[in-house]
Amino acid sequence: MINRHLYLIFLMCLTLLFSSGCSSDKDRTTAMAPPGAWGTAEQIDAVTHATAYDADIDVGSNAVAVWTQYDGVRDNIWARPYMDGTGWGTAQLIEANDFNAWDSSVAVQHGVGGAVAVWQQDDGARTNIWSNRYTPGGGWGTAELIETDNAGSAQSPQVAVDANGNAVAVWYQHDGTRNNIWSNRYTPGGGWGIAELIETDNAGHAWYPEVAVDANGNAIAVWYQHDGTRDNIWSNRYTPGGGWGTAELIETDNAGSAQSPQVAVDANGNAIAVWYQHDGTRDNIWSNRYTPGGGWGTAELIE
Repeated sequence: MINRHLYLIFLMCLTLLFSSGCSSDKDRTTAMAPPGAWGTAEQIDAVTHATAYDADIDVGSNAVAVWTQYDGVRDNIWARPYMDGTGWGTAQLIEANDFNAWDSSVAVQHGVGGAVAVWQQDDGARTNIWSNRYTPGGGWGTAELIETDNAGSAQSPQVAVDANGNAVAVWYQHDGTRNNIWSNRYTPGGGWGIAELIETDNAGHAWYPEVAVDANGNAIAVWYQHDGTRDNIWSNRYTPGGGWGTAELIETDNAGSAQSPQVAVDANGNAIAVWYQHDGTRDNIWSNRYTPGGGWGTAELIE
């Protein structure tokens, strides 16, 4: 499979093209050094003798990095904030469970610098989705389990945060037969809600969701899902007043499987999704665009 991180870079390029307000849940267009100048590489993990891997970072008014690090017994989730003008803060362990934890994702609240991190963690029987929240004045809170469906393992969480601090997390989870796409939402006044299934197509496994939010807290999730013959790209949209809608197929080219979707959304709720898709001979890059007034358009080959 093509490395999914290549598509984050591709999405970053798209975001730059639409730089008049367009951003994703991972606004990687914000520079932390003067234009055209890289700083000096700096080790930011806390333990020099232990392997650290699987890092993620997001940038708002400040930045927060998260990663997985081995302590000699198990893998743990660590985080470190970056403050403009001050530099990197102190690396901190943000979970205290006695089982392996990995595959973390972080999103930063723009203009404030608060952040929400999510990850998957073993409980001895299955993997579950956990979260912790960072505030600039208070640091990290206590890690919290955000899903309780014990039918099967939950994996590959992603998170996005709007300007008001509301967060949306998505992941895939096995129900004993297949993988499905789930979500939970955090509000500053109410904490995490109840995890919710956001797709009901039971033809085959659903994998690797991604999520982005706009300035008003509307969220768009995308993922790929097997129909019994091939993988297709699906989406669902969350609105604060209406919750999740109905999952929708956003591409219909059945020549071959489509995988690894990414999504970005601007402040007005217009979204662009990209993915790669096999045409019977090779993989190509496709895209579709969502507008709040018109929904998803027609998938288009863009290379």
